[in-house]
Amino acid sequence: MENNKFEGLEEVELSEVKAESEVKTLKEYEKLLIAEQGRQDYEKAVNLVNFGCFEQKQETKVDFSRLEKIEIPKKYKGLYDLYRNLDNMQLLFIVALVENNKGDSNENRAMKPYGYDVLYIETMDEETYQMVLKAGRNNIPSILSKLIVTSYVIDITLWVLSLIVIIGSFILGADNYGLTGINLFTFALTSSAAIITPAAIMLPLIVLMKMKYNDYKESKK
Repeated sequence: MENNKFEGLEEVELSEVKAESEVKTLKEYEKLLIAEQGRQDYEKAVNLVNFGCFEQKQETKVDFSRLEKIEIPKKYKGLYDLYRNLDNMQLLFIVALVENNKGDSNENRAMKPYGYDVLYIETMDEETYQMVLKAGRNNIPSILSKLIVTSYVIDITLWVLSLIVIIGSFILGADNYGLTGINLFTFALTSSAAIITPAAIMLPLIVLMKMKYNDYKESKK
């Protein structure tokens, strides 16, 4: 009896040692691949949310046993963690809601959540996603593009006004003050300085902004 008991204990100890030896340690390249996949999943999820391809719901319970948490560099909007549904591979953004502040960045993590704010992101294959991505970027109005156009209009208007003021100053200076030559030119420039100065400052800034915008568009192709 004692011999059988000893043998049984030995089997348990051996099985425990074997189990520990079978624990897989990720290699460095595997860690890099997982991190890169997480980055791509996060980028895809954010893009689809920005393009409206999601459904937002407040759930009282979430079965996290069927979800895989994806490690991402930062939370979406500083709040949402990214998960993947293991049944259908759907991506989800989830934030726990608590009574005192309803999921904001100062949320008390020790409190039990009363629910979850979930963004169910639409599932699509890579080809469809690329089509949606291209269509979304082509159709969403660019604030920067509108700003550049508006800046051009304002700058041109300022230059036109400056020209009008300069011409008027020449006429005023010659008729009322009898100015000629350098004095007349100086008088005209002084009169229009309040308009010429911002116009001159804006012009190189607009050109620089336009160049940066063109570089941005090229990088997104």
